[in-house]
Amino acid sequence: MYVLFLLLSLGGELGAQDRSNPFEITARLPQSTRVGDTTVAQGPPLTPFDIRRGPGTVNPSNSAPAAAQNLPRSGPLVIQTADPNKGKGAIVAIQLILLVGLASLWVLFGGLLRQCIRGTVNESLMNQLYTRRSGGEETALWICYSFYFLVIGFFLHLLTAHYSVGLGRNVWLSWLTYSLVAAAAVNLKQWVVWVVGRLFPVRKETSRYAFVLMVFSILAGIVFVPINLGVSYAPENLRVTFLYAGVAVAALLYFLHLTRGFFIIGPVAATRPVHLLLYICAIEIAPLLLFYRYLNSSLI
Repeated sequence: MYVLFLLLSLGGELGAQDRSNPFEITARLPQSTRVGDTTVAQGPPLTPFDIRRGPGTVNPSNSAPAAAQNLPRSGPLVIQTADPNKGKGAIVAIQLILLVGLASLWVLFGGLLRQCIRGTVNESLMNQLYTRRSGGEETALWICYSFYFLVIGFFLHLLTAHYSVGLGRNVWLSWLTYSLVAAAAVNLKQWVVWVVGRLFPVRKETSRYAFVLMVFSILAGIVFVPINLGVSYAPENLRVTFLYAGVAVAALLYFLHLTRGFFIIGPVAATRPVHLLLYICAIEIAPLLLFYRYLNSSLI
């Protein structure tokens, strides 16, 4: 009887342990309303200075800016400056530098500059300038000649910026780069003329030709200062007119310079026509064709 009592007692306890909770209703609920695992993932321990995210906090990765950054871009990225007047301060500063430079040169060497301007259309006055130039006058001519490169370099910057074929640099670097390019091109031409004068017995003619080139460049430096002002500050519908006027003035001065040069080398052209043709094709025509090719390929 004692053994039977123990078996009945232990069997009842084991049956009670296998029975499920009679108050548990999870199994009776539909599948869509069952609550999932609410165990919080264990992360790194928080310090008293950490900001604990509340139940209404938005995940930064799901915010509007982050979502916009994660979206695939279908087009090119366009970066626009927030300042529409960017670069205008540099234009004003360069214009002031050129105006002050021209005024200073006119005050210091006004008489010489007036003679150079008249000498472009007066052969006898040009010969007087060439024969009686002294050390001081030659230094003044070189200073005015250097000023021409700064003026024409700024015109080239305005021209290329108008047609969006510039160097992609800021205004100062673009201006100085174009000025150096113009100086390199003209001085290369002067160097070739000097070499021709040393190789062939035409030293006197080449020296006069180089002097005429310097005088016409000085005239161009004076004329292009107001043209640059018109291109920079004229109304929008007139800026293209000033650009075309600058190109026309440059072509006219170049034609006058070539005409004066032909009169200088006329006596030599009959004896050395091949050398003259080589010079014209290599030094006068080739740079123009290269510049035209650059503009044509950039605009079209």
